[in-house]
Amino acid sequence: MIIPVDKSNIRQAAAVHSASWQESHRAFYAPDIVARHTPERQEKYISDKMSTGSRFYMLVESGPVGIVSVCGSLIEDLYVLPEMQGKGYGTRLLSFAVGQCSGKPSLLILENNHSAKRLYLKAGFRETGRIVSSPNGLDEIELALQEKPLNGGNTMNGKDFIIRPERPEDYGAVEYLIRESFWNVYRPGCLEHYVIHVLRGDPAFIKELDFVMEKDGKIIGQNMFMKTVINADDGRDVDVLTMGPICITPELKRKGYGKQLLDYCLERAAEMGFGAVLFEGNIKFYGTCGFDYSRNFGIRYHDLPEGADSSFFLCKELIPGYLKGVTGVYQTPRGYYVDEAEAEEFDKGFPPKVKLKLPGQLDR
Repeated sequence: MIIPVDKSNIRQAAAVHSASWQESHRAFYAPDIVARHTPERQEKYISDKMSTGSRFYMLVESGPVGIVSVCGSLIEDLYVLPEMQGKGYGTRLLSFAVGQCSGKPSLLILENNHSAKRLYLKAGFRETGRIVSSPNGLDEIELALQEKPLNGGNTMNGKDFIIRPERPEDYGAVEYLIRESFWNVYRPGCLEHYVIHVLRGDPAFIKELDFVMEKDGKIIGQNMFMKTVINADDGRDVDVLTMGPICITPELKRKGYGKQLLDYCLERAAEMGFGAVLFEGNIKFYGTCGFDYSRNFGIRYHDLPEGADSSFFLCKELIPGYLKGVTGVYQTPRGYYVDEAEAEEFDKGFPPKVKLKLPGQLDR
């Protein structure tokens, strides 16, 4: 799994950074310079960078394996422990980091670091021609991800879209997209555009799993995740995810974009170590992405009377067997329960639309 680095695990991340940096730079620097990069020094380095906006992530299997940092669109500090190299971990970290970039991903490497350069070229990065001089005598060369790169990164396998993290400047466009997609679907008008407006400030909101899909410079889809729990019958609270709103712009629905967006998001959630996703949806679509009825996992929807139809309530394990032996009641995060009067006021900031009562809407 890939997890954010914070105060609880920064020492582990620093140990990975130290061991990997020393090994990868041993051929380039004098022994005394290499020796200075101790875990203690690298812990301060990581802490200082985090305080100025860099986000660090650590790949963990049975123990720490590698790290990477992202600041805006710049990927840095991609290191894998020497004994764990050659097993695909570097590619996993790079793919994850690309998904966290807020713009076109770029990075810098030492001019004579040929092994790193091979990895990045294979992933779709290319030299930009920019060279950064270093006081130690070794120049760094800049590489940037091309428009059709990496398996699971931005544009995928020649597709005509990119998937990237939502940025603050996207908020208005995303809320407009959601309003257009959900208007008069489940109720006259909709609440979903206000729901995401509120959820972004909720403690359960997962910034690393808040994505938009972009085509020809226009946002055409989005999805986001929230943390929640199953109140298990044995007294435990089992951590799980829920997701949504998720949508594709109406004119591009049923063209495959939704499935590709969802598959990508679920892969990123699995990489971060989350075990299962539960939410409300249509099995005809979500079943193609591996979802099943939650009742088949022994999970019940809160406040649903016994014997009532629960076919809308779906579940997918991201870690096989994560819910084995678990039965209990799923809890919807409280942030989804917005004040309808406040939503009505929020909606006044959008172009007027007619609310219609249509067949198939939910009973209210």
